[in-house]
Amino acid sequence: MRTSALAATLAALALSTACRRKPAEPSAAPEVVYAPPEGRRAFSLSIDKSQTRFLSPGDDAEVSVLVSVPRADGASESRLETLAARAQVLRVDDDWSDDDGLIQLALSPEEAEYAALSVQREDRIFLNKTADRDELKTLPDAPAPALQPGMRGFSTLVEPDQEEFLDPGDRVDVIVAERGAKASGKFESRALTLFQDVTVLESEPAQGNEEWATVQLMLTPAQAAELARVLAAEDDLTLVARAPQDHATRPVETAKLSRKFGTPAERGSPRS
Repeated sequence: MRTSALAATLAALALSTACRRKPAEPSAAPEVVYAPPEGRRAFSLSIDKSQTRFLSPGDDAEVSVLVSVPRADGASESRLETLAARAQVLRVDDDWSDDDGLIQLALSPEEAEYAALSVQREDRIFLNKTADRDELKTLPDAPAPALQPGMRGFSTLVEPDQEEFLDPGDRVDVIVAERGAKASGKFESRALTLFQDVTVLESEPAQGNEEWATVQLMLTPAQAAELARVLAAEDDLTLVARAPQDHATRPVETAKLSRKFGTPAERGSPRS
């Protein structure tokens, strides 16, 4: 009996030791998060996985768009145009959805407008990796935001890909893609930078089967009224994050596809 009991005890100790010595599961590598360089904007783009699969944070990519442009005979043709010759990759999520990946690119304010316009038009976008690589700085944690006296916390629904990489305390520019009338009476999509250097107060992803995420922006009363008007018109919102400590603002020319990718006459048309 004693021999059996001793053997059982030794076996239990051996099993316990073996369990303790089992190698621990390797921890997941920490996510690499880069900040956009000063003067550039972090543009989040949901795109088919073929375009994100072989890109990593820190890579550089050429951004091209397949656009349909009119010909002199009245017909149209598809043409691949360069939207951004060099964009730094800040973040990548290859498993954003079953079919799409999510990528965040550093673009100029003007390039961000044209990218927002291409997304609204559902143009085909291609991300071509280049050999160039710029040194990027990692993104520090944003300070906790507080609603300032006289300001308003304006909550709005946004596409989930526009909220995914945002945190409270981040600062963004708000781009609106809308349909604007041309002098000929025809309608043309355009994108404009509505606000610059706006603080994100709260950020919440879509829940369950919800189609929309929610963000709360700190706006002046006048800005809140303007954004309410934009939302009533069902224009598309794009939120592009700014570099840390970059509070500089400047006029950003309204983006029109005809001006960038249209006929020679349209490209040379007066700015409006």
